Amino acid sequence: MADVLDKVLSDYFTGRLEANIKLRKMEIQYNVNRTPDENIGGGRKQNDYNNPVELRMIKEQQDDQLQNWTLQKNIIDMFYPTAVDYQQRVLKARYGMRKSWVEIALDEHVDVRTVIRWRDDFKSGIEGHLMSTFPMSFSYQLGGVNAV
Repeated sequence: MADVLDKVLSDYFTGRLEANIKLRKMEIQYNVNRTPDENIGGGRKQNDYNNPVELRMIKEQQDDQLQNWTLQKNIIDMFYPTAVDYQQRVLKARYGMRKSWVEIALDEHVDVRTVIRWRDDFKSGIEGHLMSTFPMSFSYQLGGVNAV
């Protein structure tokens, strides 16, 4: 069974994580003024500070899902370039191109267990940093790295 960390890596390498971030920002931008008017029959609000750019920025900062996705992307952006070349090739092949472990092992001229270990080494390096971005319901799945 694939764990939550595999899903995040898959989303990152396929570009889905970046698309989710952009889509969420657009949702916040175009839905920022859709609050119902509760001032029925009254006059205009006094002391109302209405700056749409600042309101959108505040909404983006307060949106937990957007902040988690952005943090996940930034963490992987930071750790991926520091990985060894063969680890980068394995991660791109597995999560970006959806190759099987056998295909990756043949491409790298090593055993299947070796490429899985390379992937697990990268996952264990970022697991602690990404733990805070997952809801509590998923944290039990991150107790150890699965060799799937």
